[in-house]
Amino acid sequence: MIKQIIRYIMAILLTISIIIFTFVSRISSTILSENYVLSKLEETNYYEKVYEDVKSNFENYIYQSGLDETVLEDVVSIEKVKQDTNFIIRNIYNGLLETIDSQPIKDKLKQNIAKATEGMNLNITQEQAIETLVETISGEYTTTILHFGFEKNINTGYQSLVKYVTLAKRIALVAMVVCIFIIVAVSTRRIYRIFVFISMSLVASGTFLVVVNQVITSKIDIQAISILNTAISVALRNIFSELLGSMFAYGCGFIVVGCITIIVANLIHNIRKYNQKNHTKEEA
Repeated sequence: MIKQIIRYIMAILLTISIIIFTFVSRISSTILSENYVLSKLEETNYYEKVYEDVKSNFENYIYQSGLDETVLEDVVSIEKVKQDTNFIIRNIYNGLLETIDSQPIKDKLKQNIAKATEGMNLNITQEQAIETLVETISGEYTTTILHFGFEKNINTGYQSLVKYVTLAKRIALVAMVVCIFIIVAVSTRRIYRIFVFISMSLVASGTFLVVVNQVITSKIDIQAISILNTAISVALRNIFSELLGSMFAYGCGFIVVGCITIIVANLIHNIRKYNQKNHTKEEA
């Protein structure tokens, strides 16, 4: 009876450990991974969307100024947006202090405006207005690509999260090993129980992951998430959907593997037990 209680307690602890280990492993390989986030930005055409937002915002200022929109030609490119966005991502994940260089945007804009106003006698007020316009547009660019200058602070929070996730992952892994070891130690006389109790934990953890996934997807409309702008919203929706989808897949996998192992272990045990009874009868 004591051994049975121990097995059930270890199975419960093993279930919790599997859930925690699965969750933190997926978090560290997705949201906390710089390469993963960059791949999602590429996959969701993030840079192209931001580029279109930048152009649209620039055009609004140009229309208000009365200048022709041709002054925006070659002021910014998708490659520039991609390069600067990657700077921001690297700042966040690696604690770097790389800054976005908006000077080329200012220089090109001034050059285009100078061509557009060539031959005009601009007074001091108009020149100052153009200078203000150039500064405003370059500032709008850095804002549109989400460069707020406090990536270092975000990195501090990121580093703390990584530390706790890594610690939770290690504790969960050690707990899994210890629980399995104890289950094995108290089940040496009935080997099939080892597989049964471990499989019970797999089924229980898989069921938990599936149920939680269903609850989240039923309560939250992932595709309706809207943060800051369309580009970042689409990228986040994609990341969250993939994370939930992978957790659901893991859950289903745990349930299937656990159920099959329980059935096979019990089947083998019953066959062996049947053969032993027949062998005993034959000897009698």
